[in-house]
Amino acid sequence: MPGNLGRQLDPTGELESGIFPAFIVEQAPYKFNAETLDNQITAWRFGPNLYWQIAPDTSFFTFLRVGLYNDGNQEWQSFSRLEQKMGQFYRAANLFTWSYQEDLERQNGYFSPPDFLVYNAEIGWEGDVFDFLSCRLAATLGRQRLDGEFDNANGYEARCTAKISPNVEADFGYRYTNVQNRATGDSDYNNDAFSGQVRIYF
Repeated sequence: MPGNLGRQLDPTGELESGIFPAFIVEQAPYKFNAETLDNQITAWRFGPNLYWQIAPDTSFFTFLRVGLYNDGNQEWQSFSRLEQKMGQFYRAANLFTWSYQEDLERQNGYFSPPDFLVYNAEIGWEGDVFDFLSCRLAATLGRQRLDGEFDNANGYEARCTAKISPNVEADFGYRYTNVQNRATGDSDYNNDAFSGQVRIYF
């Protein structure tokens, strides 16, 4: 249910400022991993989104989600991001909170922390390398808190899109982060992933 408030355009029709609220409702299987699918975990999630174009080069986005799970668990999640663009470069500040009524990771297989917080600073670049290739590079530096214990929360990523033909595009990327999405005990959490996708337009 999107909308807009106080939208302002410049003489060329480009957006200068505006507030765009929305309310999201979704019900679906919780596709956290194969175990949650095997356990047939589903969830209702709902809550508001807010996008605020503060100035042509500065924006703020935030959302709040409440989750009601079919195993009786409840979830509260929020995310906020303040971003400023400087040509092809950008910098941002991010804040993420996540908590569950019960920790059911061992029982039902999904990360369900009673107390989780991540905040970081992000810098990045996005632009065209060649006419047929556009890329995005980003790095984050911050902290995370899980069950009252603080640790570093860092990461970096690279993602590119190649235009193979007028109707075919390919995405490929790499991402590393040590922000947790599962319990690891006393061991460090390090997650890296390669991704790829081909899109064909008809």
